[in-house]
Amino acid sequence: MYLKEKQIKNIKIKNVILAVLAIINLIFTVSWELYLVIRYWGDTFTIMHAKATPEFFFWIIVGPIILAHVLRSRNRIGNAYFYSGYFEGDLDGFVTYGELADVMGISEKKVRSELGLLIRFYMKNYTCNKDGVELASKTAKCECLSCGARIEKKLFFTGECPYCGSSDLRAKVLTDNRFYSISNELKGQPKGYDYYTDKKLGVRKVLFPILMGLSLFVIAIMLLMGFEAIGNFGNEQYYHDLILNPDKHLQSRELITYDLIETVITCFFVAGGLVPVLINRIKRMNYVGTADVNAHYYSRCKTPFIKIGDLPSYRPVGTKKNTSLIRQTLKKGYLRNCTIEKHKGILEVALAKKIVKDRCPFCDGAITGAVHKDYVCRYCGNVIMDAVVKK
Repeated sequence: MYLKEKQIKNIKIKNVILAVLAIINLIFTVSWELYLVIRYWGDTFTIMHAKATPEFFFWIIVGPIILAHVLRSRNRIGNAYFYSGYFEGDLDGFVTYGELADVMGISEKKVRSELGLLIRFYMKNYTCNKDGVELASKTAKCECLSCGARIEKKLFFTGECPYCGSSDLRAKVLTDNRFYSISNELKGQPKGYDYYTDKKLGVRKVLFPILMGLSLFVIAIMLLMGFEAIGNFGNEQYYHDLILNPDKHLQSRELITYDLIETVITCFFVAGGLVPVLINRIKRMNYVGTADVNAHYYSRCKTPFIKIGDLPSYRPVGTKKNTSLIRQTLKKGYLRNCTIEKHKGILEVALAKKIVKDRCPFCDGAITGAVHKDYVCRYCGNVIMDAVVKK
């Protein structure tokens, strides 16, 4: 509802293509140019007029710019998902910058700036004003599903029905003439581990260590080849064998030396280019581990809110660091059906918030052709109050 889904999908594809092109070209153009400098040391004319030199200058300037753009874009996509989840669960239709700053762990000024940028390419259906964000969604009604009583918004998810004591609560929300509902799925009983995790989390738990191991293996191979080449400098037997080998076409010590230099440079640059990939895998493993630990903890909770300081950590880290890791898992989509919120000045994780868009809250059937205020579900026959509200 608040995300430009198709545009974000296209941006993700574009980011992958740009990152791969930039990294590959940076590795090979920089390593080749360094080889030319060593090979023709003192011959500035040859170095500057080599075919690889213009390409080198292009990628040494444009490559880092592209990578910085990709990183910013990926970060904004994550922030867009975080803000969108928060906006969809809001019941007031207005969120202050201060509230968002506390939840995001950044300044109000940065929140305002981010939301102004996100609405251009990544998000929709909200307006930024002086004090906060005006949302397209408005609460139609909050009710207790046990006794049918209407309740105040401030009691939703934070307590029990004042009439029957039930925690089986639901809010009906309207946005641009579309209906959706937010219900408390906890209902006094813990939800399962799978309810709070991305469907592919199990695959990521296996895949990320494999990718990290593969990156380490390639880096180790490149470094071994590089150090082996360094060890062959001045090795008379090595030079003798190559000169006498008819398949190598290296007929002089000079050519062999420059071949070793090229090997060393290429190996070290490939290894260096894979280091950021390795670091990224390690970070992702931390996010997956954090999601796994928290989902297991959530699956044992019977209350809809947990103080952020009471949550377990994947590794021995402080509350501030653990909060940051939980934010990242939400941005990456590894955790679901939960949000970070602030209530009475305390950061908490709200559990079991299920948002159902254009679906019947009774049977989950699709709402189609709703033209009357009281829509009768064509599948289960229940009346869905306020499915359409005239403005």
